Amino acid sequence: MSMKVITGATVVTMDAERRVLAGEVAIEGNRIVAVGDRLDLPGERIDAGGKLLLPGFVNLHVHAALAVTRGLGDDLGGAPVYRRDIPQGVLLSPSDTEVMSRLGGLQALRFGSTTVVENYIHAGTNVRALAELGLRAVVSERVHDADLFSVRDGEYSFDAGLGKRLLEANAELIEEWHGHDGGRITCQVGPHGPDTASAGLLEQAAELADSYGVGMFIHLAQTRGEVAEVRRRTGKGSVRHLADLGLLRPGLIAGHCAFLDEGEAELLAASGAGICQLPTVNAKSGWIAPAQRLRGLGATVGLGTDHMVHDMIEAVRMALVVNRVADGGPGGIKAMDALAMATIEGARALGRADELGSIEAGKLADLVFVDLSGAHLAPVLDPVANLVYAGQSADISDVMVGGGFVVRDRQVLTADEREIVAQAQERAEHLWHVVAGWSCAAQG
Repeated sequence: MSMKVITGATVVTMDAERRVLAGEVAIEGNRIVAVGDRLDLPGERIDAGGKLLLPGFVNLHVHAALAVTRGLGDDLGGAPVYRRDIPQGVLLSPSDTEVMSRLGGLQALRFGSTTVVENYIHAGTNVRALAELGLRAVVSERVHDADLFSVRDGEYSFDAGLGKRLLEANAELIEEWHGHDGGRITCQVGPHGPDTASAGLLEQAAELADSYGVGMFIHLAQTRGEVAEVRRRTGKGSVRHLADLGLLRPGLIAGHCAFLDEGEAELLAASGAGICQLPTVNAKSGWIAPAQRLRGLGATVGLGTDHMVHDMIEAVRMALVVNRVADGGPGGIKAMDALAMATIEGARALGRADELGSIEAGKLADLVFVDLSGAHLAPVLDPVANLVYAGQSADISDVMVGGGFVVRDRQVLTADEREIVAQAQERAEHLWHVVAGWSCAAQG
């Protein structure tokens, strides 16, 4: 295997000391083999002068196909999953979700998310789009036995047959895709939430995950309505209900965690579950998860984008801002802390900090190059602070996954970006017309 040596970059290692080096990084195969000030090693030299070199972002909560709701859906507020009047979920065919997942995956990759945790309907089709783009993805089927559309009206009706079919689809996904391409694609089990999955289905999801030795993905304490419904059925908050069923444990990625009962923050932190703050989508809906409190209790908290544009630089900045608002001041979280949530803390939440999330020898060479030459970033005195406070996704010039470039000079190498955008535009216009009666003329 030939060696590559990245030279001239400012290297943000995200190691235990949070070192920032004017150094070099050597890659052999798909792994980093050395990091240092000056490496006297043979191999192809990659000039990264004037650039910041980061570990690839670990995006813990993605629904790539929900790019279809962008703009029109965002202005409606709340989670799109419960709405029958917009194109999403069972209103989409496998072909629809594949087309839109390709767009969402393209955006994630172009904006530096080298690892995404993806959960949605028709996962067995969507995963193909993510794999072809070159992403490192952890994929699960959206598993529930409640009629999601009735939830919007505060009604919960359950269908055991639906839950069985979705669990079987998740099992088929694992059988076909877990470990694909040397482990670049892996799978989880994806129970949607403690209100939309009955207690029996949640236990079956955990049993399925255990039988395959994989983790789980869930929306937890996402809305006040969810927590109220779980309390009505069980007399407990969502977090405690999940703990009592045995699901709150290492290997679980819990998204949102915004509405916690007394004692549940401590329960979450002690459980070893990975927590995903979704600062942009939650702020859009008008709330802030208590991420700083959870971090202070020792919980591992990463970041995700949910159904928003998959811009992790925006997510990092929003996490810093909303957590300061929640804390009532700037003392609790700094730029480096927020960046850690998008990198090493995300890897730790996923249980993969031994191979992802930092630039260290032995880890996978998933790397993001940020061009620091833009006027909006000048003067560059603290490059990490400049990135977090003033950086843009457009500043990302190159992206590597497993030691190979998937984005070079701001061009995605693994797909035709124009074709993907055009196909998604055509499909979205058709779907919005069929489902919601939308037309271009109506916008005039």
